[in-house]
Amino acid sequence: MRQTVRLKKQNFRGKCHVVHPAIRKARIIFAALFLILLSFLIYQAVFFDVFKGISFSRVYTDRSGALLNIFLTEDDKYRVRLRLGDFPPELIEAVLLQEDKYFYNHIGVNPAAVFRSAFETYIKKSRRMGASTITMQLARLRYGLYTRNIPGKIKQIFYAIFFEICLSKQEILEAYLNLAPCGGNIEGYGAAAWFYFNKSIKNLSLGEILTLAVIPQNPLKRSPSKNNIPQELIQARKNLYNTWIGKRPEDAILNVEIDLPPLLVCRYPRRTLHFTEYLNTLPFPAANQYRTTIDAYYQDICERELASFLTRSRNWGIKNGSILLLDYTTMEVLAAVGSADYFNDGIQGKVNGITAKRSPGSTLKPFIYALAIEQGLIHPEKMLKDTPMGFSEYTPDNFKGEFKGPVKAWYALVDSRNIPAVNLARDIHNPDLYGFLKKAGISPLKERDHYGLSLVLGSADISMMELAGLYACLANEGIKREPRFLAGGIGEKESGKQVRMLSAEAAAITLKMLERNIPPDNFQTGNNRPVPVAYKTGTSIGFKDSWSIAIFDRFVLAVWLGNFSGEGNNTLIGRLTAAPLQFYITDAVLAALPRERLFPPRPLPPGIETIEVCAVSGDIPGEDCPQTIKTWFIPGVSPINRCRIHRLIHIDTRTGYRTNETSGPYIRSEVREFWPTDLLEIFAQAGLPRVLPPPYPPHIDASAGSQLSALPSVRQDQSLIVPPVIISPLSNTTYILQDNASNYNQIVLLASADQDSDELFWFANAIFLGRAKPNERLLWTPQSGRWDLAVVDSRGMSASIRVKVEKMK
Repeated sequence: MRQTVRLKKQNFRGKCHVVHPAIRKARIIFAALFLILLSFLIYQAVFFDVFKGISFSRVYTDRSGALLNIFLTEDDKYRVRLRLGDFPPELIEAVLLQEDKYFYNHIGVNPAAVFRSAFETYIKKSRRMGASTITMQLARLRYGLYTRNIPGKIKQIFYAIFFEICLSKQEILEAYLNLAPCGGNIEGYGAAAWFYFNKSIKNLSLGEILTLAVIPQNPLKRSPSKNNIPQELIQARKNLYNTWIGKRPEDAILNVEIDLPPLLVCRYPRRTLHFTEYLNTLPFPAANQYRTTIDAYYQDICERELASFLTRSRNWGIKNGSILLLDYTTMEVLAAVGSADYFNDGIQGKVNGITAKRSPGSTLKPFIYALAIEQGLIHPEKMLKDTPMGFSEYTPDNFKGEFKGPVKAWYALVDSRNIPAVNLARDIHNPDLYGFLKKAGISPLKERDHYGLSLVLGSADISMMELAGLYACLANEGIKREPRFLAGGIGEKESGKQVRMLSAEAAAITLKMLERNIPPDNFQTGNNRPVPVAYKTGTSIGFKDSWSIAIFDRFVLAVWLGNFSGEGNNTLIGRLTAAPLQFYITDAVLAALPRERLFPPRPLPPGIETIEVCAVSGDIPGEDCPQTIKTWFIPGVSPINRCRIHRLIHIDTRTGYRTNETSGPYIRSEVREFWPTDLLEIFAQAGLPRVLPPPYPPHIDASAGSQLSALPSVRQDQSLIVPPVIISPLSNTTYILQDNASNYNQIVLLASADQDSDELFWFANAIFLGRAKPNERLLWTPQSGRWDLAVVDSRGMSASIRVKVEKMK
């Protein structure tokens, strides 16, 4: 009997250890799935990002934190990404009181609230009652769940528990505060604070916090508008307030405010739209909120002055303008006005005048003079010729077609004389103006030959941002730096890049020359500015663009007036329109700065000296120069030519003729001015004839150098004689001959010469062509080929050029 029992037990044990293969396989699969699920949960708990796939609005504020503009997300929402620490504690407490009092005590689901909600909704059927915790609401918002049925609610609970496993309570709360629906397409309390109150979330009052806290519970019925504040919103806020003062009785003072409708804005500011749209295209680091360098006070000045000026000028047909204000010490953009009205399609208001390429007119001339100073061609008092002149295939003219003859370099710059500027542009090299712009990063530029010398007068388009950067280079001692748009230069890799464009000496002297530019009439008297203003105006061909760029104190101010359509307007003249607006803004900016904050006078670089030069020619004074003036000079660089204008002559008082006798009872010595003949012609046209030296006696040929040298006591210094200058034909130019058109196959020979030279002799390939007086035209009928033209004056001074003549094919 015992053996039988024992056997049965053994058989039983054997059956227990036998496992069917299918069951074994199922267990393995289950264990593997469990491990995979566990690994997934662990991975999610460690690396889960609740914001993954959610885009946030780009937000731009001014330097003080006030909102300028906010952009829609990819799904057309307004969301502002904030950290939990960015939300005020009062808002967090109010949201928890309103939405989830037991947030820190449950695991994503409040069982008591769920049972109570299920009983009221599905059993008693008295009313639909919510039981969602903040975690459950986050699950619904994050995954777009439909939770008005049981399957949706179960899924919501599952995700809520999953969030509690993967995220901390602080992370869950932070996500909810950023995604809570606040009416329309506004999500998150940060975006709602800017929209409803035009305030940062940190600056909300308690009443405003309570208003926002109750909106997400029923945004459709509670979200207000400017003209409609729902009664349900006011009542919900009051209920929350009553709960609030139960815990914080010290806030009972808000009783009166809570009974009143909240003071709402219900729109975003939309300031500096052009500027922020431009920033939105730049590769800033991954972030959603950017504090720009814009100063609201200076921005208000620029917008106000532009609007006021356009109102006063509407009868002139001036409708649009742009303004840019920089602090050149930091290169921060303080104010930016892209157009007069962004939303005005009639003036193409959406075009950004700060970055749009426009003709700069004469605003590039200061850099020609700066390069000429750096290359030793001029100093401020150097005399330049403003006379009709041709350059290869380009023949420039002055505004109004006037020529002023001899002008000082500083005056030629501030009066924007075209001929001296083009003449200098021809002479500068390594770099010339084109190379200078290339080095400065101005783009896109066409090939050098496309512009030629017309580049001087604005044939290459340039943006206001680029132009202001070039003028800042003058203020920064010749060093070019990139503009900065974000406070602290965050994300701007190129902002620290510096390029030496000019010597410090050339930049400083150019600035001093621009400071001598007299303000427009209405700004010359009655305004004692505490700092000098160096400025230059410009007008594009066809009167399409009116410019004025100024440097004063720490600022660079660029002003443009015109039409984005390219329509011309005869009133769009830089000095008459843009300059007055620029001075209105300049005076307003300076008025806002206390005197003690103004920069002291800028010292000149140590490489600049002050020397005496002839007051007329600007050259090193000779012993005959009657008057001298001071000029800035760079030793070893600036020109040291000797004055050729003033010469000592001797007059026989008996006859009134010149003589080469230097002493005697009838000899009177005087210093007279000897001008080139082309300048004498300009003087005559202007009604300012010069006192000419008396001629030699008729029996003496003053032009014959051999005869003069044979006379006693003759005083000849060839270095004082001005050599001839060939005005026509143009050097290095190809002339085309027409068949059967003999009247059109003649070339005009024209040259100026020293005032003491009364005759010119013309040669082509050493073949004598004829003689003419200075500034007298001689016609030449050439054959095809290359010709070396030379002109020799009566004093033996000469000049030569090369031209090419071809027959029309």
